[in-house]
Amino acid sequence: MSQEWVTVSSFAAPPRPEAGFDAIVAADVARWREEAQSAGLDPKAHVRLSRQNGEVAVEISPELDAAFTPVQTLWRAE
Repeated sequence: MSQEWVTVSSFAAPPRPEAGFDAIVAADVARWREEAQSAGLDPKAHVRLSRQNGEVAVEISPELDAAFTPVQTLWRAE
């Protein structure tokens, strides 16, 4: 299993604070926190925001990512 956090959404931050932008980011974080809770994980520990170089990214933990990524058990050669 990967130990890297996974970026599930990214947004270019506006040059000045905008309420609409903050609402969009907050709604996305809330959606992923609900998914974490549904997967039996602590929402605050498995969803985070990253702000770098004018970009705001919503990231999920490897554990939450694994909840959405089925394990590949059968391989078929063509």
